[in-house]
This record gives sequence, structure tokens and C-alpha cells, in this order.
Amino acid sequence: MPYKSSLAPTFSKKQFYLAVASIVIVLPAVYIFYWITQSGEISTYDYWDIISHFYSTDGFSSQPTDWLVRSNEHLVLIPAIIYAFNIIVTKGSNIGLSCITFLFAIGQAILLATLLPNDLRRSRSLFVVVLLCISIFCFTPAAAHNWMRGFSGVAWIGANLFVTASICCLTKLVYSQKIFWAIGSLFFALLGTLTYSTAIAVLPVLYAAVVLTRLPIRVVLLYIGCAIAICSIYLLTYKTPGYHPPLSRSLSDILIFIPTYLGAVFTLDIGTACSIGIVGLIIAICCTGYSLNPQAKTIRTSWLPWLVLQGYVIGTALMAAVSRSGSGIASAIQSRYASLPSLFWLSLTVLVAIGLQKFLRNGNTYWQLLTPLLAGLTVLILSMYRVGTEASQPIARAASLQPLVTLSVQLGVTDKNIIKQVISPAPKQFLNLTDALKQNRLVPFHQSVQVDKLCASNQKLSSDLLKPPAPQVLPGVFDNLTQLTPDIARVEGWAGDRQHRDINCIAILNQNNIIRGFALTGFPRPDVAKALGRSYEFSGWKGYVRLSPEDQTLFAYAKAPHPDWSKLQNVYKLHQTTPFKELN
Repeated sequence: MPYKSSLAPTFSKKQFYLAVASIVIVLPAVYIFYWITQSGEISTYDYWDIISHFYSTDGFSSQPTDWLVRSNEHLVLIPAIIYAFNIIVTKGSNIGLSCITFLFAIGQAILLATLLPNDLRRSRSLFVVVLLCISIFCFTPAAAHNWMRGFSGVAWIGANLFVTASICCLTKLVYSQKIFWAIGSLFFALLGTLTYSTAIAVLPVLYAAVVLTRLPIRVVLLYIGCAIAICSIYLLTYKTPGYHPPLSRSLSDILIFIPTYLGAVFTLDIGTACSIGIVGLIIAICCTGYSLNPQAKTIRTSWLPWLVLQGYVIGTALMAAVSRSGSGIASAIQSRYASLPSLFWLSLTVLVAIGLQKFLRNGNTYWQLLTPLLAGLTVLILSMYRVGTEASQPIARAASLQPLVTLSVQLGVTDKNIIKQVISPAPKQFLNLTDALKQNRLVPFHQSVQVDKLCASNQKLSSDLLKPPAPQVLPGVFDNLTQLTPDIARVEGWAGDRQHRDINCIAILNQNNIIRGFALTGFPRPDVAKALGRSYEFSGWKGYVRLSPEDQTLFAYAKAPHPDWSKLQNVYKLHQTTPFKELN
């Protein structure tokens, strides 16, 4: 056998190409999954109010009405069921909810890939590029709030998944005209509505689609009947929450809000976001207008699902504009919205790709036009990752402080200050459930956290590691001590490293070098940042100590990424502490 033939590749060229393409497509999802691992186990914000309706010390409620929960103005029946499932499987871990969100996004990406027309699949390079765009926009980093706060992602991305399934059924309906697909389309739209009210926006778009595609009158009547029924029930039970602004009647605010909402995935500058959104809307309107032209018959079916998806996103933008623009245009750039505008830009990308391929038969001409468009899209995607990274940082920072919340509730102290900064602006919603969580060993009572294990360190703190104050190297101050119970107190201060290294831990010792507690860094200290610079913006630290009658003074030692523990500049004399008073 000739030597050359013995070197025959194990994989064919096509298999190798597909393997490389698959890896590239998976990378955006892997990046998001890394964020999920940094999101902390304790759920945050509205989660506690939602589960309080159907969960207590008695376990899950057996009353069906307790599960028909409204979160603000949204119906969240399906998220409530998923939260209950997560409580059973993961003890209520936020990471569990984020993983469910991740699975929803995978399902949505698969459904969107099935909507790509066969003509687009004939070019391997273009098909892989479009699949990569689907992956990037379905796993948009700009929606960091949805990925890292799983309770939110289950609702927002869950609703998007059901809407996508509804659009897939609509596409099947157009091809087959079988009533089964119409029922499926409306069923998934209903599920989306019961997941989050954003899904309501797809109903008028579905109706418009069946009318414009000239489907049988019975199908048209079915869609309009279901749309009117679902929207009527929602509107008749709608009530603006007391802490939300009234519904906006300002046309100018609404007209500015919508393009800002669409462009905010690429920039946090309101003016720039609005400009990008306007350009996207103009292109979308042109595509929609052309699709209504009789000459567009050959392309209309291929464009249909993507035009419907765009209409859905624009509908949600209108809903958000009416309900939120009263809070100011800045509310349009919230990270929790980003999964929707991402679908708008994905749809626009697919529409342009299909359109160019349809009208430009010459391969060279096609790529000459597509290349600069892809270059522009690449710039926007990179900007989207920058926006997402900025959105993820404060969430990850708050998640890193969750051990303090776990420690506080396990110590039996009601530290609303810590809970408000780390878990929820309404601490009472969380605290009202702590008895039920403790009784059933749910997060954050699923495993014990000891004070001496609060800070992870490769070196055990001992007297020979302690160093005298070094203000030029490690400035910091022990500010305050607040008695929470007769023997437990919260300690606060700030510490920073002039070389901008992270402070890993703060240890609190008494005058005899006996460890009394630990603290974590990462709390905002605008006063210190104003005096010493922006690198000290999150130099604040907080923690807990268990006091003894023999304690007279306390010292704070900081652990930076070097071997030694360095004492901060001052000591704290315990006679400075106000006497303990029973907390209400």
C-alpha cells in the first residue's frame, strides 16, 4: 500500500467542517453558562414574593387559586410551577433556575434553526454564519439579568420559547393549511401568556399573518376569537402596581422609548441606542412593505416567521413604552429586556441574508455585499458583549456576598441591611419565608456555613502571619460595629489595595489575637471612592463577629493575593458600641 494512502484522514472534510462549526456555535452558550456558575445560589428580587403565594411552612399549597400568581402586572402561572419543580429538585437554588433558563434558550435556538429556509442551507459557509448568529442572539450577554437571576430568565426567555414554538406552528400551518397547526400555534401563544405577559404581543401579529397569507376563513376566525379572548381576560384583570408609574399617554415618550429599547443591547448611551433602533426599524418596515408586494411572492413564505418574530418584539417594545416610559427613557436600557431586542436583530440578520441570496444569484456579488454587512454586525455583536459584561459585573458582585446572607439567617439574626443590599430591596419578602426554608432545609439552609469558613484561604490565619499596619500598602479602616443580638454583631469598614489587587477576606481579631469573625469585601463606598479614586468604589466590607465579655478592642486584618495578612490602620474599641436593643 502506498505510504500516502495510509495517511487518509479519519474524518471526511465535511465532518471536520461540521465539527469546527459546531464548536464555534456552542461557544456563545458556554460563555453564558460560565456566568450562571457565578450567579449565587440564593434567588433574588420578585422570586420571594411569587413563591410566598403557594409555599409556606406547610409546604406547597393545595389551593389552585394560590398558583394563579401575578408578579407586578404579569401572569406567572408557568414560572410558579417551574419554581416549585426547582424547589423539589435543587432545594430552590437560583443556579437551578438559571440552568432551566439555559435549556429554554437551547430549545429556542433549535426551533429558530428549523425556520431557516432550505435555500440558505445550500451554502455551508452562510448557513454556519447564520447558525452562529442564532446562538449569539439567543444567548445574548446583554440579558445578563435573565441568565444570572434565574427567576427572571424562566419568565422572560420561557415566554420567548413558547412564542417561537407558536411561530413554528404558524409556519407549518401556512405550508399545510391543517387546522392542527393553528390549534398548536394558539396553544403555545397561550402558554407564553401564562409565562409572562410579553407573549400577548404575538397574538395580533399572528392574526395579521393569517389574514395576509389568505388562510381559510375558519382559521382567521379562530385566531381572532382566541386573540380577543386572551387579551380581554388579561386587560380586564390588569392593574398597574402602586409603585409603578401610570400608563404613559405621551406619544413622544413612546416613540423615543421603542427604538431605544431595540438599540440598548448594543450600547448604554440612550441617544446612540435610539439611533441604532431607528435604523433597525426603518429596515424592518422596508422588509415588511416589500413582503406585501405581489412581486415578493417567492420570498414571502421564507420571510414570514422572521417578520412575525420582529412584529412580536416591536409589540413588546410598545407594551414596555406604555407601561414604563413614565419612569424615564433610561428604563428602556434595562438588562432584563435584552432577550427580546436580540431576537429583533437576529430576525433582521436572517431577513437580509435570505433577501440577498434570493436576489443575487452570482456568488461573488452576493459575498461582496454580505461581507461589509457582516463586518458591521460583528462590531454590533462585540458592543453587545461589552454591554453584557457591564451588566453582569454588579450581579456577580452581589452574588459573591451571598454567604453573608446565609450566615446571618443561620446565626438567627435579622440583618435587613445585608439582605437589602444583596438579595432584595424588600427584605421582608425574604424574611417572611425563612421559617419555611429552614424547616424544609431549602436554600440558604441546605448546608451550614460557619463563621470561620466564610473566607476561603489557602493559608490558615495564625499569629505568625499577622503583619503590623502598612498604610502605604493596604489602606483601610474599621468603621463601625452594630450589635444584632447579645453576642452577635455586624462589623463594617473599607479596605483597598493601592496596587489594585482584590482583597479576598477581612478577619476580625480581639486584643489577644483570637479570631472573632470574618467579613467580605465588595460593598459600595462612594465616600471612599470620592476621596481616593474610582478603584475604591466597592472597597466596603461587612461581616459578623461573635463577641465575648473579655473583648476590649478589635482589629481588622485584610487578606490580599499575597501570603500575609495585613492589619488595617485603626483599632475598634468596644465601648464605642451602642448597647444592644431587641430588634423589631
